[in-house]
Amino acid sequence: MSALFTNISFIGGIHGVGKSTICYDLCDRLAIEYLSASAVLKWTDLNADAKNKKVEDISLTQDRLIAGLINAVRKESHYLLDGHYCLFDKDGKVTRVPFETFEAINPRSLHLIIGHIDEIKSRIEARDKRSYDYEMLKEMQEQEIAYAKELSERLKVKLSIGQESNYSEIYDDLEQLTS
Repeated sequence: MSALFTNISFIGGIHGVGKSTICYDLCDRLAIEYLSASAVLKWTDLNADAKNKKVEDISLTQDRLIAGLINAVRKESHYLLDGHYCLFDKDGKVTRVPFETFEAINPRSLHLIIGHIDEIKSRIEARDKRSYDYEMLKEMQEQEIAYAKELSERLKVKLSIGQESNYSEIYDDLEQLTS
């Protein structure tokens, strides 16, 4: 079976790390399309509180993501998909996004934004107007790093890691893919 997609690069990172800001900059500078996984799967239709980070049914959200990508992605464009390698399940436990989701996305490249947990915590609390547990955010970032590395190996796709203050390696990798 041929891959559904051949023109998506995936960028992940925990909530509040600065992914959207970085994605807008990268997409603008590289003239590629930006997609937010939350927007594609219509998170606000699934959750009355859009700032709630707990996912009731991870499989359902990932099925919706793939269906949304089928409708949104055009073969002639290149996309940067902003999402997560891990999610908080309905009980608040860090849970990996199923491998099959990444297999279906068939990313050309994988990218990860990491940051200082204390800064992320302050930013996300100010944005969402709610408290977040430091240790929970730390565990989420550690799990995202470990799973991104594992996915890179399993999918045989390069992984680049950057921070909000320095994501030049991600830019360079994307520039090579899109030129």
